[in-house]
Amino acid sequence: MQEEGNVKFLKYHQGSVRGVAFSPRDRYLFCSGGNDGKVNLYTALRTELLMSYQITTMTITRNINAVRFTNDGSKILAATTARRLAVVDVERGEQLLAYDNCAFSGRDRAGVATDPICPSVAVCVTVNGKGLTLLDLRMPLPLDFLYDIHSANIRDVMFLHPSWPWKHVTNQSTILTAGTDGTCNVSGVDGTLLHSFSANQSQVNAICATPEYFNQCADDGFYSLVMCGGKEITAYVPDVGVKETVRNQDESPVWKLRYTSNGSLLYSACDDGKLRRYRRYPDHHEYLGEVYAHKGDIQDLDISPYDEYLVTASKDKTVGILKLGAPNHGWTEYSELT
Repeated sequence: MQEEGNVKFLKYHQGSVRGVAFSPRDRYLFCSGGNDGKVNLYTALRTELLMSYQITTMTITRNINAVRFTNDGSKILAATTARRLAVVDVERGEQLLAYDNCAFSGRDRAGVATDPICPSVAVCVTVNGKGLTLLDLRMPLPLDFLYDIHSANIRDVMFLHPSWPWKHVTNQSTILTAGTDGTCNVSGVDGTLLHSFSANQSQVNAICATPEYFNQCADDGFYSLVMCGGKEITAYVPDVGVKETVRNQDESPVWKLRYTSNGSLLYSACDDGKLRRYRRYPDHHEYLGEVYAHKGDIQDLDISPYDEYLVTASKDKTVGILKLGAPNHGWTEYSELT
């Protein structure tokens, strides 16, 4: 089995790095967005910068709060503090489209998510931070606004697979949001509130669902969980409630959570600049230790499609990249018994 590599820190931003994301189609391509208004494209294989695109103008400060690839990997969405969501073409590095007055304008990290089923559908946090803007990238204007889903700011948003029990329309993804009011809500793309639950925390900064199809049979396999990160990490099981509380090693808030593609390992990015790792068992998570640390807060993290690389975004103006091991497919595939 190939061993884990050494972390490298790439400094191609002149400001705090707010977001990172891997392409779902290219196993080595990833991007970052920062407070300097730039979207950078990299190759993880050579740890090199491929392209840099300036979203902002010199006269207007438009810090980038979040970045995300579309499902087909052809576009990058970048949410800015100027209430604009920019759509960048990956091949040419050109801005194709911009949606004004639809994205969160605050200083905190915002949320952007793309539908894993339909590559043209995406959502971002609205201007006031409490609702969502639904976008169809084939249209020049936002598709719909889902107002005041939460009573406080939304810190994270993601699409859930249709196999999860909350669905309003057959074979359509649902939207999971986490708010600083301590609640998580599941909404349909039409704005219907399908489910709401408390994470047993005063505020939730990050959410992450287990990657497999929904399975609630603990005797035959893992519970399917929604992990909620704040001052601690709580595991929510549908129709059961909060099943587990995972304590951090200190009081630093969790800003991002991400599972590997088989759901066996969970990574957390914290306010103290440390990346931590947990092993997932059928009924609990075990803390494995600190992976590496930035000099500033880690604000975002992502893992490549085949679990080969992990990247982090930090306030210290760097992007951290770590080779986790061999790809989890083909003749190099390996697994671990837990």
